[in-house]
Amino acid sequence: MPLQWFPGHMTKAVRQIKENLSRADIVIEVLDARIPMSSRNPMIDDIVGKMPRLIVLNKADLADPNLLGQWEKALKKGVESIEVVQISAKTGKNLPQLIEKAKYLCRNASWAGRRAVRAMVLGVPNVGKSAIINYLSGRKSRNVENRPGVTRDVSQSIKISASLKVIDTPGILWHKFEDQAVGEKLAILGSINDEILFREDIAIKGLEYFYQNYLKKLQERFNLAPEEISCSDMFALLETIGRKRGCLVPGGKVDTERVARVVLTEIRDGRICRFCLEKPSAL
Repeated sequence: MPLQWFPGHMTKAVRQIKENLSRADIVIEVLDARIPMSSRNPMIDDIVGKMPRLIVLNKADLADPNLLGQWEKALKKGVESIEVVQISAKTGKNLPQLIEKAKYLCRNASWAGRRAVRAMVLGVPNVGKSAIINYLSGRKSRNVENRPGVTRDVSQSIKISASLKVIDTPGILWHKFEDQAVGEKLAILGSINDEILFREDIAIKGLEYFYQNYLKKLQERFNLAPEEISCSDMFALLETIGRKRGCLVPGGKVDTERVARVVLTEIRDGRICRFCLEKPSAL
């Protein structure tokens, strides 16, 4: 299952980001709190260099609370030009802190206090960049959908408050995933368009992660008896879930495409439990 995806609009987006970066004082890098490492695009380091950076762990309301604090410390690593904040664009949790931390990063600038901080918002697809901007600005300034590739252009600055203006950007992936597990995690959480993937394969990978790390929650959510779940056959587990959820075609056969959609929706919406697919030791 080779996962490589770099559509033409992403090439355009990278060019636009480079052309407009000089308009920004800082970069706001939005990560998915459930996969902080896998949702970090290595291209961003090359693009922004040593610019002050605010790392935003979005969807913190869906992430494993036992790991969030560890991730925050690991991502900052004592670097003065980096700040980290956990937020939820859906619930509004800690969003005011985002504005304060953006101001803090520019506290020593010659213009500090005289004009708004100008920030460029970067991240991979479907991490919630536009949702964050919409919540902070109090209006539907950008399209928001739970799928990648909605924002397509680098727009004019959007006023968030008297102290912050932002530039939204399209989500950009990198050309090739050197570590196959990174591509799998991005796919499980919807940062790669489902239409180009085999959903059954992605759903099975998701079930493997939950089997290894959140087995009890997995059993509870899908009402699975111990004998119905085996680490050696995740496809059989997918079929078992399909039968329990009524994902059947005439003749009683399991519709694996349909149940794969169910499993991925349950994972992405946090219906099984709050989780992380990776730990800070990945750094």
